[in-house]
Amino acid sequence: MRPTIVLLSPTSDLQELVARLRGVGSYHEGAIFDHLDWRECRFGVDVSGDVIDEFDEEEIAEIREELGEFNAVLVEYPGMVCIRDLLIEIIPGVRGVLDTNHGELLSYDAVLERFHRDPSWDWRTSNDGATSGG
Repeated sequence: MRPTIVLLSPTSDLQELVARLRGVGSYHEGAIFDHLDWRECRFGVDVSGDVIDEFDEEEIAEIREELGEFNAVLVEYPGMVCIRDLLIEIIPGVRGVLDTNHGELLSYDAVLERFHRDPSWDWRTSNDGATSGG
C-alpha cells in the first residue's frame, strides 16, 4: 500500500474540501478507493469517513476539541511532491487537521506554512516537534 494521510475537517468545511478534491483533476469513483488523477500523480481517495474508526478515543477527543464535530478523508499518495502540491492546491481557506500517519496532527495552516518555509519538508522522515494546532 502507498503512503496515506487523513484530512480531518469540521463537518461544515468537509463538503468544500471534498468538492475541491473532486474538481482539481480527473476524479473517478471506485469500489474501494476513488481515483484522482492530477498533473502527473494518481491519488486514492476514500471520502466515506470510515478511517475515523482507526483513531483511538484520546485522538478523537483531541481532534474534536480543535474542530468540533468532524469527518475525515483518507488520501493515498505516490510521493511527497505529489501530496505537497495537492495540499497546497486544496486546503487553503479550509479549516482542519492533517494526520500525517507518522505521529503528527498538524493544522492545515501549519502544514501550508511549513511547505512554504521548507518546500522539501517530508513528514515521513522528520519529526521535529512541528505539531501545532490552529
